[in-house]
Amino acid sequence: MRSRIRELTQVELRQPFLLAAWPGMGHVALRAFAFLQESLGAQHLAVLEEPDFFQIPGAVIDKGLVQPARPPQSSFSSWRRGSGKADLLFFMGDRQPVSGKELPLAEAVLQFARKQGVSQVVTSAAMPTAINHYQPSRVWVTATHRTILKEVSPFCHRVLEDGQISGMNGLLLAVARKKGMRGFCLLGEIPFYTTTIENPKASLAVLQALAGVLDLQVDLSGLRELAVRTEKEVDRYLLELESQREEEKKPTDSEGPTTVH
Repeated sequence: MRSRIRELTQVELRQPFLLAAWPGMGHVALRAFAFLQESLGAQHLAVLEEPDFFQIPGAVIDKGLVQPARPPQSSFSSWRRGSGKADLLFFMGDRQPVSGKELPLAEAVLQFARKQGVSQVVTSAAMPTAINHYQPSRVWVTATHRTILKEVSPFCHRVLEDGQISGMNGLLLAVARKKGMRGFCLLGEIPFYTTTIENPKASLAVLQALAGVLDLQVDLSGLRELAVRTEKEVDRYLLELESQREEEKKPTDSEGPTTVH
């Protein structure tokens, strides 16, 4: 099956880095790269049109009315810098593909990236550890080659020596390595108990490391404020969870309700 990528415009990029992200634990990767994409004012470049890659889980209701089914959005955008290091090519996918379509999706993204002259592939992911949600998020790193690891690790806290990165945020880099492409993955630390909750603090840590690697000047204050607000939301979530557990511990009448005549 040949994937269709509809180009909206053409641009010449100077040895761009591909920054690719999909939803994952804590929404670390997608939040980080989407924030950077918007902050830099990246130009919309192309759309991946392949409905067989994705599943539409249900209907969206707006003001009481069912809306037409909309396939997930997967698109490329680009940012050119005046001088300094490489330009950037972004790929954002708002949903993971259905089972069995992961490899074709990775192939399609990398094929287009190569066409744009991409020199390195960058992904991101979450790193669940035993920290609490008030602690700073450290950034772990892994890379396709030792030389890349040596270049990037000074901007991170730890090297991921072994393990696994699930989903497209991990697979894309593995496919890139097989194709002879170079790249790295930045993993932002999140607490084990918040894997299903968005964690902008981890996204912020990832962007701070990435800004160092790519020599970027980006205002991260908006993401920093969101991280503070999310800490309070996690507090409320944990209180509600504890209250629910206490309710479940209360004894119940095993004989059921009594009817009085």
